[in-house]
Amino acid sequence: MTESGIRRSEIWVCAGMLGGAGLIFVAESLIRLATEGPSVGGSILYVPIAQAVLDVLCAAVIVVGSRALRPGVLVIAVLGTLVHMVIVLGGGPVWTRVVSAVLAVAQVYAVVLLNTKPIRIHFGLDTYENPLDLEP
Repeated sequence: MTESGIRRSEIWVCAGMLGGAGLIFVAESLIRLATEGPSVGGSILYVPIAQAVLDVLCAAVIVVGSRALRPGVLVIAVLGTLVHMVIVLGGGPVWTRVVSAVLAVAQVYAVVLLNTKPIRIHFGLDTYENPLDLEP
């Protein structure tokens, strides 16, 4: 625990889940493009690169603890989950569906972590040790 009672490991795990999911999505798309060739479509990298940039920015927001940007992080994480679920439920090779399912689970877990007490304290949303104690 740090001086403010926050366990930093949960913050780093949450940031790593989001940032890592975006980077793995780009790697998955590059592997698919290399194995299946450009016949898959030239625009196969637009969505993964955009999501990776947004996920890495979200990871930076989580580490910094910007309270004003937290709702945006939640929205981007949920939208990333939806992108992966579309891939899981759509057509394509089985391995891409499995990787997208794991990435969707990772992003949902990041959303869950964003709502836990240590990260809420880190963002300045929860300052009490006991939630029933309303006195500062």
